[in-house]
Amino acid sequence: MIRTLLALAALFAACAVAGGTAFAGTYQVGACAAPAPLVNNSWQPFNNNPTYLETSANCGSEDVTGGSSKTSGLAAADILRLSTLVPADAMAGWQFTAPSGDTISAINMDRDLYEQGEGWVPQIVEAEGNVLPDETCSFSASNGGCEVSGEATHTGLDTTSLAIELVCDPKPFELTACGSGFSQHFGRVELNSATVTVTDDQAPQITSTSGSLFTGVLVHGTLTGTIDGSDNSGVQYARLYVDGALFAQQSLACEFTRPAPCPASSSNQFSLNTTTLANGPHQIQAAVVDAAGNQTLGSTGQITVDNTNPPAPTGPQVNAKPAGAWVNQPATITWTNPSEPPDDPISQVNWIACTGTETSIPASGCDAPQHQASPLSSLTFNPATDPAFASQPQALYTVFVWLGDAIGNASQANSAAITFGYQTSPPAPPTSIRSSGAGPYTITLGAPAHLAPLTANYWIACKGPTTCTATETGPGLSFRFDPNHIPQFQRSPYGSYTIHAWLQDAAGNTN
Repeated sequence: MIRTLLALAALFAACAVAGGTAFAGTYQVGACAAPAPLVNNSWQPFNNNPTYLETSANCGSEDVTGGSSKTSGLAAADILRLSTLVPADAMAGWQFTAPSGDTISAINMDRDLYEQGEGWVPQIVEAEGNVLPDETCSFSASNGGCEVSGEATHTGLDTTSLAIELVCDPKPFELTACGSGFSQHFGRVELNSATVTVTDDQAPQITSTSGSLFTGVLVHGTLTGTIDGSDNSGVQYARLYVDGALFAQQSLACEFTRPAPCPASSSNQFSLNTTTLANGPHQIQAAVVDAAGNQTLGSTGQITVDNTNPPAPTGPQVNAKPAGAWVNQPATITWTNPSEPPDDPISQVNWIACTGTETSIPASGCDAPQHQASPLSSLTFNPATDPAFASQPQALYTVFVWLGDAIGNASQANSAAITFGYQTSPPAPPTSIRSSGAGPYTITLGAPAHLAPLTANYWIACKGPTTCTATETGPGLSFRFDPNHIPQFQRSPYGSYTIHAWLQDAAGNTN
């Protein structure tokens, strides 16, 4: 039964290899072999008649040779002191099977094949049932049996499994059963250590890639991505290549005491800080590597790196006035945007309002940063309704504006600042009014305390209760009053005059 199953496994494996592409890597699997710890995770026991045969595993035990009641390593032997003979075709041993689609190409081992009774056949066979050269021991009556022991190496193999086995085959001796030992085993096989070379000519598979590393086109900042892979011998590494060079590699936990040493499937996450790359196009490739060192590269993807923050806007104005202006209504700030590439245009306006005249954004005295996707060349700031300033809105302000592009590049360092004043209350009446000269007269007004600069004066001159000038205006805090050149008074300029004067501030407030 064992030989039949092995032959079928070999047939299926051969078909799988024939339909694939040769990648021809190898790896070695140790059993009870140095370096420590001496373990066996690759050879499996089999026994078709446990009443008469036994298997045992004692990696690292002292080698047993010659007649003995003991065994060492991975062993199979007849059970001692049986009351009946061992039936024909009883079989026990240990078997190594390569992963599906792979083959065994070599073995280096320390073994012992021993028998001292007719019908017992200790041997090492391939999947097809062929005995490896010099790996059997035939009974010889002249020397009371036979033994093959020590180290041996076999190369040039092409099989899917190996088995070290003890078989009861009495027919060549015209017997129907095999004898068993009383104080010593009549037949015994032992594998004290083995290193099997597996040939893997199957490429690992990249089952999927995902994340901005593999789906991004125009990118910036740090990209992340996942590489998923699978393989019959297991995935040993996942790799990320940038512009054809290995950028990063992640190792998976592999144990080369197992036929398939590495995980059958893997999922590894990678990150790429694109600020380490020059702006412009770059090639991205995923790769997975199996236990035999076969590498599969994924298809090449292209990203275009743009880590350049948009420049600062230029020419900021407030209510169509230059920096330093005063306004008495919500501030509409406009500017000119810089030219940006068509594939990464300006897509966001970021701004923050702060009290005072500032050249850079201060740590305090500011509103929370604001963001808007439209409009892209103006914003409206109303101190009277802004929660940060509504309790005392009349003040000097500096608004900082910086831009963001379509993929998210933005920097406060690239901001344009405009300082202006916001004043809605008119100036108080002049604190004083004086005239000087003998005519024409210079009328001088005293300046009340006021936040916005006082920029103009308004006045009316009256002679008597009914004769008054129209409202006159002029810059600053003084004006010239000459009755001789005022139509209402020039025919009779002499007399007593009353002058009413009030002020206007830079924001245009007057009363």
